[in-house]
Amino acid sequence: MKQSIFIFCIAVMFAACNQDKPAPTAPAAQPQPAAAPAATLPSVPLELMEKLWQEGTQVDYIFYNHPFTMSLTEKSAVQHAVRHIAETPAPLKPECKALGRVTFQIKGDIVLEGDFFFSAGCTYFVFEKNRVKTYANYMTDEAVQYFNNQIQQAMKMQQQMQQPQ
Repeated sequence: MKQSIFIFCIAVMFAACNQDKPAPTAPAAQPQPAAAPAATLPSVPLELMEKLWQEGTQVDYIFYNHPFTMSLTEKSAVQHAVRHIAETPAPLKPECKALGRVTFQIKGDIVLEGDFFFSAGCTYFVFEKNRVKTYANYMTDEAVQYFNNQIQQAMKMQQQMQQPQ
């Protein structure tokens, strides 16, 4: 039952994130200023990624504005989560809102933490050191596919729960 509720919550969350929003209209008489290029932080160092791959023991996802979390503790699941971080640095887009927080741990110590973004045009991580944005990496295609698959499974569970018995 808890798993059904968890999957239902994920489905609702991602459905809300993927809704198209109407574009705001600007007054015709005023010219629009040119958008400044988005700031880009460096990528997570390879040495840190390798350490997480080899020694990582837990990954936690805390969702903002949603009443649930996810915790991965199996070695293969932790490594799968590490593979979700692409090598490519991501630009910081002010229009993107964080969906939640992720922490990568080794034996109870947080080694890497930051926000994750997952909506149209915003699929990346921003990691911090001492509460300062330090690294920004895109999600891999595998990560995007993984999250999309989770959404589809949650939607199926939601439909099954809504069917009369």
